[in-house]
Amino acid sequence: MKFYIRIELENIQPASVLYMRRTGAYGVDNYKLMDTFKKWVKENGLYNENTVIYAIPLDNPEKTESCRCRYDVCINLCNLQNPVSHQVKYRKLAGGKYLIFLIPHTADAVQTAWKQCFSETVGTGYLLDENRPVMERYKKGLVDNHYCELCVPVF
Repeated sequence: MKFYIRIELENIQPASVLYMRRTGAYGVDNYKLMDTFKKWVKENGLYNENTVIYAIPLDNPEKTESCRCRYDVCINLCNLQNPVSHQVKYRKLAGGKYLIFLIPHTADAVQTAWKQCFSETVGTGYLLDENRPVMERYKKGLVDNHYCELCVPVF
């Protein structure tokens, strides 16, 4: 049984983003960071129909000590007066070619997607680009309909 609803190839453009980061083992604290970030986004008037939030685990826990694993949550840079603060920083998000897996927006579906996306990517004939991270993408319109996307970088 497929873990995704559909799969598409997309060229994601590089972008300037505002982000929050935590360092430590991936897990429940990532959810807490996402909640904190969404609260900040709403408090700063950045939550609207076009909102897209990325969740990006930057390190492979099989190769990096869990206490050193970095996790970012990001939103495209907006026209805020002073967006960079102790809470939110600025960086560039690398673009490139991605396989986009549309999946249900549930914890179980996201976990299953992470377990199966690499073998599914190989099955499509694309090569995984290990120099760029896999990203979870949460477009407001999709989330409102209980979907999200897993973006797997490919060559």
